[in-house]
Amino acid sequence: MKSYNKTGLFVRNNTIYVQGSINGKFYRRSTKKPATKANLAWVKRNAHDVLLKLVGKPSDPNKEILFEDFAKISLEASAANRKESTNKKYIGDYERHILPYFRGWKLHEIRSMDLKHWQSKLLKSGLSGKYVMNIRNVFRGILQDAFIDEIIERNPFDRVKSPKILKPEIYPFSLEEVELLLNTASGWFKNYLTTAFFTGMRIGELLALKWEDVNWHERDIRIARAVSRGTISTPKTENSVREVDMLEIVEKALKEQYKLTGLQNGFIFLNQYGDNFTQYEKLVRYHWKPLLRTCGINYRVLYQTRHTFASIMLQQGEEIPWVSAMMGHKDIHTTLTRYARYIPRERRRRAKFIESLNIKVG
Repeated sequence: MKSYNKTGLFVRNNTIYVQGSINGKFYRRSTKKPATKANLAWVKRNAHDVLLKLVGKPSDPNKEILFEDFAKISLEASAANRKESTNKKYIGDYERHILPYFRGWKLHEIRSMDLKHWQSKLLKSGLSGKYVMNIRNVFRGILQDAFIDEIIERNPFDRVKSPKILKPEIYPFSLEEVELLLNTASGWFKNYLTTAFFTGMRIGELLALKWEDVNWHERDIRIARAVSRGTISTPKTENSVREVDMLEIVEKALKEQYKLTGLQNGFIFLNQYGDNFTQYEKLVRYHWKPLLRTCGINYRVLYQTRHTFASIMLQQGEEIPWVSAMMGHKDIHTTLTRYARYIPRERRRRAKFIESLNIKVG
């Protein structure tokens, strides 16, 4: 059946009507929708399809697919290629920040302008540009699957600018502050902080450490897992699976920790119930924040222990490749990009060989 999109709309008695020609025949039908701003915008975008449906003519079945129905299929289809913790994060972000906005929408209804408004709303709610970008990637992946399956003609995200992402603030502790924090802390948390400050491990890596990862003879620690969103899985990146040197101060701290948890369930750092940590929020609330207050130090996120390791080691003249390897960076370029300002510049006379050259000036 050949049809032509010569469809418009008008309002009568606060009800939206659509009218137009299909195969040369003119139709006018009531949508029975009140003339709200949202309804008018939606009907204007879909007037021809609405008219086809009202006069009983068949329309494209792809245009009847609900966004949430396809999103579920898309997320499940890709689940096997992602870590369990990543799947949990994707689903959580989808359910909290995407589905509430686009529930009930059909896939073909989603336009670039709708996505711009959605993205702007997330940013105005206080979410960081980086987090909004992560959520956007989940959403974009769903719509890309719809494009690949030829359900939509293009991915509307192609015409939506990405949010600005500010570089995460690096605000490390000074060596004097590290001394104060470790001398004020006590028990298992002092052992935790000592390991954090002098290995550069991420929080999730520390909380997933087991005694079997500690090689007392070789004096190193193998990092093979991490805690993320309540799940233990592989570390953040391929390079994050690594072995770090166990400095003497860390070795002493871990030996003290072994007296506390060495005969329990295998994990090094345990919560008050004798179980391994699945989240770090309570650790921050009940241990980290009180310690900072006691020491009179302004609050900084616990992750700054990792930045502190890199900055102090570079300031003290340790080799960049060693620091990079300890951090689990892909290469030294990553390390230099983030921490170059902490490398002290050696002030010495440069290019002294020039003095021996017999070159006339002028």
